[in-house]
Amino acid sequence: MNHQISEAHHEPIETEVTAILSENAAATGFPYTPDPVKLKIVESGTIIAGLVGFTCWDWLYIETLAVDTDYRGQGLGRRLVLEAERIARARNCLAAWVDTFSFQAPEFYRRLGYTSFGTLPDFPAGQQRIFFRKSLTE
Repeated sequence: MNHQISEAHHEPIETEVTAILSENAAATGFPYTPDPVKLKIVESGTIIAGLVGFTCWDWLYIETLAVDTDYRGQGLGRRLVLEAERIARARNCLAAWVDTFSFQAPEFYRRLGYTSFGTLPDFPAGQQRIFFRKSLTE
């Protein structure tokens, strides 16, 4: 068979691809069943901060954390991460992980008790992508 690869710019293929992954992972005894964690802080009907991630295989993954520029320095990001960690503990997660960039928030995560476990150099050029983890059982 000659299978063609094409980009799916505007097609919502995530559900179908995740279903394939889940079927394959189930055969190994580790079904892929991510449970979303979606948090928001709203002011006057507008989201001013939010966190998107999921729990799976006893870990919390923080995919995206953002605070509107006008609201930074007020502890909103910290509140969101601590709430995500609380949810993860309630789901019996053992640890959390997140990645950020050298020009974004590495010190923020260090202050919250996260430790670096790896980096990708020149991602983007001249910077680093930094991976952090934190135990949720200590």
